[in-house]
Amino acid sequence: MPAARARRSRRPDWSERGSAAVDLGDLDAARLYFAEAVRRDRGNARHRYHLAVVEEGLGSLGAAAASLTEALRLDAGMADAARRLALLAGRSDLPADAPLSAAGLVAALAHDTIDRELVAELALRHLAAAGPLGAALATGRIEGWHAAARGLCLDRASPVLSEPLLLAVLRTGCFRNPEVERLLTALRRVVALELPPQRLEERALFDFTLALALQCQLNEHAWAASAAEESRAQELSVANARLLEGDPAAGRRFVLASLYLPFSGLLGDRIDVQEAHRIRPRALREVVVRHLAEAAGERERAARMPRLGAIAEATAREVAQQYEASPYPRWTSVGVVAPARMRRMLGRYFEAGELAFLDRRCEILIAGCGTGQQAVQAALAYGPRARVLAIDLSAASLAYAARMAERFGAANVQFAQADLQALHAAGAELAGRFDGIECTGVLHHLAQPLQAWRALIACLAEDGRMFLGLYSALARRSLTDLRGEAAWPGSGCSDAALRAFRQVLLDRPADAIGGDLKTSRDFYTASNFRDLALHVSEHPLTLPEIAGFLDANGLAFCGFQLEPGIFQRFQERFPGETWPGSLASWAQFEEANPRTFAGMYNFWSTRR
Repeated sequence: MPAARARRSRRPDWSERGSAAVDLGDLDAARLYFAEAVRRDRGNARHRYHLAVVEEGLGSLGAAAASLTEALRLDAGMADAARRLALLAGRSDLPADAPLSAAGLVAALAHDTIDRELVAELALRHLAAAGPLGAALATGRIEGWHAAARGLCLDRASPVLSEPLLLAVLRTGCFRNPEVERLLTALRRVVALELPPQRLEERALFDFTLALALQCQLNEHAWAASAAEESRAQELSVANARLLEGDPAAGRRFVLASLYLPFSGLLGDRIDVQEAHRIRPRALREVVVRHLAEAAGERERAARMPRLGAIAEATAREVAQQYEASPYPRWTSVGVVAPARMRRMLGRYFEAGELAFLDRRCEILIAGCGTGQQAVQAALAYGPRARVLAIDLSAASLAYAARMAERFGAANVQFAQADLQALHAAGAELAGRFDGIECTGVLHHLAQPLQAWRALIACLAEDGRMFLGLYSALARRSLTDLRGEAAWPGSGCSDAALRAFRQVLLDRPADAIGGDLKTSRDFYTASNFRDLALHVSEHPLTLPEIAGFLDANGLAFCGFQLEPGIFQRFQERFPGETWPGSLASWAQFEEANPRTFAGMYNFWSTRR
């Protein structure tokens, strides 16, 4: 063996040493070894990923996030790095000043098997911490948002508008950031009312405006608009003939109109995809062609959606009408959970023997699946042996769900239009059929939530388990108060009234009635906001009511799905309680901490 080759063979493999240290549980040593591997091979994304895992294990969350974004900068397709980054982005204890790679964040936003909204919020915090966007936000706070917006585009397009990370955020999903929303709303107003349309011949300004238009489509035009803006949008929306002839000026007018109006309203459903191939500029053509193809696919799926029984009950019909008009939610990504991880998650609630159903062909019911995000996630998480039936009142929502299931390769899920209260009329084959039933955010919208819950129990196998999500009457007390205000426009209000009411709440301090809704994801798109604050039917429950129902129907409480740290706080208050805790003690805990179940009571139960 030549001497040089021999010396190379004796070089320590720092990555292998790091892995060995992890196996021994020595994370401090593992961090040193993986850091050395990174130093010696800076272009190796896998070394940086391994370093991030160890840093997270040691509690260095900012360093872990930075390493993950560096890994994604080096290898944009690294799905496990994107998934771990999204999970970190959702943690409240992630430091705000982590030195993240903007290019790595852009790469993460290209992955649709993660929760992109969390990454989008992380990206905006990163952009706002320093640099041009941070300066623009500071100007908005001091001089007003209109002044900040004019400074970014009135004379020339600021580099902020060409920032790849900002454009990626706008194009890929919605986000919770009221200040960024205020700046973007002001930018939209300036672009629409103060700039001549020919300014969009500037490539940077056109690209930004198109990205902003896509954001408005994604949030379903939830942002408030002035009367002057709405009037301008109507002017711009007239006559699409020149658009389909390939006139670039007509294309630019269309982009401006779509800042305020949905593509479906501007295009109608009579334009053929082939006609749209003549649209210019090309970037707009690609967006419109995709929209038309998706809309046509959904119409076709809705028309042939199977039905299980009739939707006869009055409240169910009202709820169905709401979701036909506003399918909820309009999601574009899903956090994919691998079957092995699903088993580990269920292991917190059930004994190993109770999970044997995962090893055979099993039946899962998603009752009230909406647009299918939960159903697709469940179909992939339970694995290919599972047969998933997902039902909902709304054919429009189910059509969206079916399209997305095909996109994500969830071939083991079937969709059907049905009222879960009337499943008994769909045939005896549903009785006692399902090994697992998931029903979140549904029962409290029906006229008799507990009666509907009994209908689901009838479909549960003897050894089945059920995951429920129910509104807390205590956590939603402020919403109940909000419905009594003169400003509340009422369920079924127009989209314009929705936007105006939402703006009222956006301007309220967090401690005012309804001001706390800004912390909810559902605040940031129109259909989600309607579901959150303007629903046609809502009957939240209390923990004593839930405990009484479980006892009366032979069900055992198996535990809440909780944010990190909540159960530790519960045990500090009730030292004698072990997992999952008694509902009586949880009721006392919630009284002292009313925001504990601000989302919902999400919990597992099983037959006794």
